Amino acid sequence: MTNRMTRVMSAVLVLGLSGGGLTTPGYSHDLGIPHDDDPKGPSVEGKMTGLGQSSSPRIERGKSYSPPPPSMGQQRGVVHTLNVPALGYELDGDVKVFTLIAQPMEHEFTDGQPMDESIIPLMNRAFGHMASHMKSTSQSGVVWGYNGSMPGPTIEANEGDTIRVMFKNELPEPTSVHWHGLEVPNGQDGAAGVTEAPTPPGGTHVYEFTLYQSGTFMYHTGYNVMKQDALGLGGFVVVHPKSSLNKPDKEIAILMQEWTFAPGNPNPNIVSMDFNWFTFNGKAAPSIEVITVQQGDRVRLRFGNLSMQSHPIHIHGYTWNVVGTEGGPIPENAQWPGATVNVPPGTTRDVEFVAWNPGVWRLHCHRLHHVMNAMADMPMGVAPHGGMFTLVRVIPKDPDGVWQHPAQVSRKGQP
Repeated sequence: MTNRMTRVMSAVLVLGLSGGGLTTPGYSHDLGIPHDDDPKGPSVEGKMTGLGQSSSPRIERGKSYSPPPPSMGQQRGVVHTLNVPALGYELDGDVKVFTLIAQPMEHEFTDGQPMDESIIPLMNRAFGHMASHMKSTSQSGVVWGYNGSMPGPTIEANEGDTIRVMFKNELPEPTSVHWHGLEVPNGQDGAAGVTEAPTPPGGTHVYEFTLYQSGTFMYHTGYNVMKQDALGLGGFVVVHPKSSLNKPDKEIAILMQEWTFAPGNPNPNIVSMDFNWFTFNGKAAPSIEVITVQQGDRVRLRFGNLSMQSHPIHIHGYTWNVVGTEGGPIPENAQWPGATVNVPPGTTRDVEFVAWNPGVWRLHCHRLHHVMNAMADMPMGVAPHGGMFTLVRVIPKDPDGVWQHPAQVSRKGQP
């Protein structure tokens, strides 16, 4: 056995699991699914009826869940994933070792508190009767995520790196991790039931592969996908190229998801197609972080879509270039400009722009009902912004400077 394999097996044992099927009294097969006649009952919270099962999602009563690994919150890369903690890594020789723990969690989509208006000029804010209508409802729910975060943290590495992902399953059912868009050996694809056995509750699995691509990719469950994706199991994998011209000054990642909540019920209805909550990185406006950049910064926005619908994302005040997809970077002569980029389900889109235009600009989905919260079939008055809506704040180099369009500047040197 090689030294590397010895270290991998030791790490698996430290996580406390063998990775094989575990036969436990009161469980179906060896996959950790409770029998209906289990004397302890299903041991779950958040019961639902009329959906073919007694509960979904669920947190097992009395179960102790692992805290986030020490690498959570360590910013070892350059990508900022709004509202989601960074994920660092450890080194085993030249291998970057990441940890992912799938687990149920309670998640706050929005606290309903108004967005911080301190960045908006006083004269432009809503006052009095108008302001009283601009209050949002709060929403929390029971979801499934990784390392205590939903969506999971962004895995960030470089083209040519070998990464190892130490995966542990603390869900009440089997799962796996699929590497969406990455060209990996068949045995590392994470398509449970096809390329590997599902990882049972309490089990672990080790993924290891070399990154031969660059771009914005995703990871998500590879087992019982219809349910587990809908409960939130997903995140980004960002792979930086070996070399690139005009590196961005700021890189932002935004993952899009959709949810259906009935009033007062913290359990998302995962069989409904009537979505009424829409999120950037698990948050709905007004709780989505504001993107702040300096005038002159080259900004790259990385969008990913793990929802059921396409999302046309629009920015105010700028024209960007679409520079990448889940297939990798787009050659410069094939990139296209726009102020709106459509992000279909299962895809990623990278856009870039130079932040020449100072001020506070809107960034949002342009499907009108995707910028609302708790959308209901009822008459509308003045509604606050919700859903997939945030702001881009471009801090001017000179607050007293005269506004100039780049075309004005480029013409100055012409005869």
